[in-house]
Amino acid sequence: MLVLYPSNKLEHLSYLLGELLSRQPGDPFSPETILVESPGMQHWLNMQLARQQGIAMNLQFPLPTRFMWDTARALLGPDSVPRKSSYRREVLIWRIEGILRSSRFQTFQQSRKVCQYWNALQDEEARSAQRLQLAAALADVFEQYLLYRPHWLFAWENNESAIGEQGDEEWQALIWRLLVEQQPLHPARLHKLSVEALQQHGPKGLPNRVIVFAINALAPQVVQFFDALARHIDIHLFHLNPSVNYWGDSKSDRELALTLRTHGIEQFVAEQQANPLLGNLGKQGRELFNQLTELQSYEISAFDSAEFEEPDEPLNRLHALQNDILHACAPSAGFMAKGTDNSILITRAHSALREVQGLHDALLQMMQDDPDIHPSDVVVMCPAIEEYAPLVDAVFHRIGTPRPEHAVPPRIPCSIADRAPMDSEPLVAAFISLLSLPDSRFEVSKILDYLRLEATQSRFSLTSDDLLLMTDWLQKAHVHWGRNAEHKANITDGAATSAMHSWAWGLKRLLVGMVYEDSAVLADDLLTVPDVEGQNTVVLGKLIDLVEQLGRFAERLKTPRSAAQWHEFLIELRDACFAPQPDALDSWESIARATADLAAHCEEAGFDETLSLRQVRDVLIKRFSSPDAGNHFMTGQVTFCSMLPMRSIPFKVVCILGLNDGEFPRQSQPISIDLMARTARLRGDRSRRLEDRYLFLEALISARQRLYLSYQANSAQDNSPRQPSLVLAELLNVIGQGYDGEHLSQRQLGLHPFSTGCFSGPLPSFERGWHRLAEAIQGQQEQLDSRIEPVSEVKLAEELKVSEFSRAFRSPLEYFANQTLGVYLQQSAPLLQDAEPFTENALTRYQALDSLALNAAAQQPNDNVLRQLQCSGALPDNPVTEDKLQLWSDAATALASAAGLSQMTTQASCWQGHHIRLVGSAWSGGDNLSMMHTGKQSGYRILSQFLTLLCFNAQGYASGLEAYYLNWSKQEYQLRVTRFNAISATQASALLAEFEQAYLRLCQAPLLYSVEAGMKLIKDAGKETWSDWLEGYGAQASWQSLWEGQRGQNNGLRHDPYMRWFYPDGLSLGQVPTEALYALFLPMVQGVKDSKL
Repeated sequence: MLVLYPSNKLEHLSYLLGELLSRQPGDPFSPETILVESPGMQHWLNMQLARQQGIAMNLQFPLPTRFMWDTARALLGPDSVPRKSSYRREVLIWRIEGILRSSRFQTFQQSRKVCQYWNALQDEEARSAQRLQLAAALADVFEQYLLYRPHWLFAWENNESAIGEQGDEEWQALIWRLLVEQQPLHPARLHKLSVEALQQHGPKGLPNRVIVFAINALAPQVVQFFDALARHIDIHLFHLNPSVNYWGDSKSDRELALTLRTHGIEQFVAEQQANPLLGNLGKQGRELFNQLTELQSYEISAFDSAEFEEPDEPLNRLHALQNDILHACAPSAGFMAKGTDNSILITRAHSALREVQGLHDALLQMMQDDPDIHPSDVVVMCPAIEEYAPLVDAVFHRIGTPRPEHAVPPRIPCSIADRAPMDSEPLVAAFISLLSLPDSRFEVSKILDYLRLEATQSRFSLTSDDLLLMTDWLQKAHVHWGRNAEHKANITDGAATSAMHSWAWGLKRLLVGMVYEDSAVLADDLLTVPDVEGQNTVVLGKLIDLVEQLGRFAERLKTPRSAAQWHEFLIELRDACFAPQPDALDSWESIARATADLAAHCEEAGFDETLSLRQVRDVLIKRFSSPDAGNHFMTGQVTFCSMLPMRSIPFKVVCILGLNDGEFPRQSQPISIDLMARTARLRGDRSRRLEDRYLFLEALISARQRLYLSYQANSAQDNSPRQPSLVLAELLNVIGQGYDGEHLSQRQLGLHPFSTGCFSGPLPSFERGWHRLAEAIQGQQEQLDSRIEPVSEVKLAEELKVSEFSRAFRSPLEYFANQTLGVYLQQSAPLLQDAEPFTENALTRYQALDSLALNAAAQQPNDNVLRQLQCSGALPDNPVTEDKLQLWSDAATALASAAGLSQMTTQASCWQGHHIRLVGSAWSGGDNLSMMHTGKQSGYRILSQFLTLLCFNAQGYASGLEAYYLNWSKQEYQLRVTRFNAISATQASALLAEFEQAYLRLCQAPLLYSVEAGMKLIKDAGKETWSDWLEGYGAQASWQSLWEGQRGQNNGLRHDPYMRWFYPDGLSLGQVPTEALYALFLPMVQGVKDSKL
């Protein structure tokens, strides 16, 4: 007997099931069979039955396909039917792979077309991977044919055409016949034999009853099987039905439009459904509903309306919408929201991050308004959970993620379900990465990424401090990529033959540096790195052990093996590179399970051929890229999960994020060889689009108190509008027609979480940190315009070198933020680079020229310095480097000679101010003081040279100063000199005192005492009176040039992150201390002369 239990509420179905189990208990020695479609539903149902009965036990939850196979064994005999089907996808892949690589298959004429798919490739490993990809695709489509097109398969077995196609059908039919030769009993045939057996006699060995719970889509042959089985045992089918009325003939707007176009207005009016949501969203459920109504069955309904739950309370918008769906009624234009109705909340944002931040604030507000809402009462669904998972970690501060102390608001506990192990488990991702070692360039960053994993650190007894030490060593040793010279040559097809920048080369530099002196020396054309000493030698040894071990596995991975041998080898690889961690034991075991399953599936398929690494890697990547639907779902916290079918579980609060146009309903691209995609869809066929639409309808009726919907309504780049998902647009249209849409709760989130609008209105943000920043930004400009109060207590260094002192005037805002506030807005460049240098950078050239120039000034030959530079790894490893080094040597020698430094000595001079002592250093011995630098001249350098002269003049030196430098252009240099005239001691001391006061002011407040800005403004003013020039157009044009910078260079003041931080609304010329700039830098500008030598 088939008994149907329809209801619009899943908790009523679970109650009816509990009553059935308690009033009609089954055999206590046999488990009760309950068919569900997902582990999440199984978990929820177990919890519901346990709450109702006190305990839930002796229950088994097979999937429908597994149940049908077991029932077939009971009907036909265990000797006739194997315990497991060899047509399971995981086994079918290897059976098809065995057929495709067999010589027999290639003798068939139909195989020629398909064999071209992989035979066109030259590499054997690539051919094997391509062939396995085809086998996997065929296993997918055959699995669909078995369930939805069994009549095709029977036609192929009789050498008949199913769809009359001469192309792909021929070779697919051939492969199917070869599969049937191996094992005639496939699921479609078993289903046919089982139905025949059920129709002919009273079978034995069947369970007393079978329960089907909350499955909203069944293939026609599955429905036929249950119908036949119901003649012998009780089948209790509990299913979610949105409407108590008959709605099996309702149509979507698209279908109605087709009716209007083809049959006219009368037929259109006759077929127009009352509730558009049932027609537009419910097609998948409607097909199951129509299949069930065709069966002989009894019905026990348990529909429930919100009107009967709270008869004295007016319906809110959500309950009114659900009530009209229940009764299949048209939207009632007379509905008016009572008071503030937040039962349905629509949130518009600019990005996924802002969606999650807005959700966090909304949940806090809900829990504050209603203390009965707990984290376990909330589910948050996303079309693509992987896109939102890292954002949830960041915003919700999940356990295990960094969180500021005393953070406000409090943590909302949450879990993220349906994540793929490759994305959620670092150990699994690292293990899969190891399988690419044979193709790896052994980039330094990737090798160190392994060491950042706790499992690797534990395996090699390393700490995070050891990792920092290694990073410093490898940066100094200039290790970039490649195990050794041979490995580099193999990677580049012989183009790279030098060991420079490889691991072997860099580690040898560190090893040899241990036994030499504390400074770098050349030893057999190897420049040592003398940074490893004491107990750190043990750390270096562990690093060498890791690199050598990875190198050995990289070679061993190239060997093809059988599946069983791969299982043993991969476990060895895992154990050699990682150690099990208490908090990652699931990941540790999942690797073993995956490799063991690979061996088991090949054994079941009778596949004993060798597999290439690429085939094994592709299979494991596919395995670990599939979501794990059984973990982290409903753990007593806010549940974040994917939008999966058969998961219509009721929650007080149902939230859906990412309802964006083109992203939901999700579109699935059929496989090119899928013959079902080329033919008309039949009733019961799966459709990703229809599944998502029905899933949205189930979400609407599963929300008990609140429905929260969110989408990205504006572009984060230009604020241009974006459309919502079609299902959300349809819902908003229905709400606008009959549910007081004008007063629907909708909110537009600001672009940033610190936008001032985020902290006002009915749903303000709770984030105190963002609120402080919003207040600071809002009042910042006004504070700066009124000259903010300077920092009262600033700790100054007692003594400063002129270079450090000048740096304050090069970037005064950055200096104030760094030195006074301890704020750093710019990230330093990464120490480690995976690519070796191919051109010299400006810093490398400057450092090399500086060493060569000082060597030349000491009248020492440059040969040793040049050789050290060539062996350092800081320069490109090519023949051009030697020529460049010689050019640099010539330029440095010419510079030192022009400056006459060989006849001079360095001398320092100090000037003592009221607060600091300034120390300048220059070469002396000629008519004037001399300075030398090998880079181009700049405002910062001119200021440093000028201040050095002032230090000497203030102490009574009556000499001027000459600064010699190199001006480079297109690999050519030019010798130039900047000359400063001597200044009286009194004037020099007065100027230094002014600079000291300016330095104090810029250490106390963000003031633009910029030498570059001052020099440009003074030069552009020319001979015009300063005050008159500032009021004219020329000053504004000059300031605009400083503010914007050169086109395409991003070197203007407005691009400075410190300028944007201190002056978010920009800085006008009127806010610049122009008089102070004029007084400070005018003597310097007037006293400097630059010329070519």
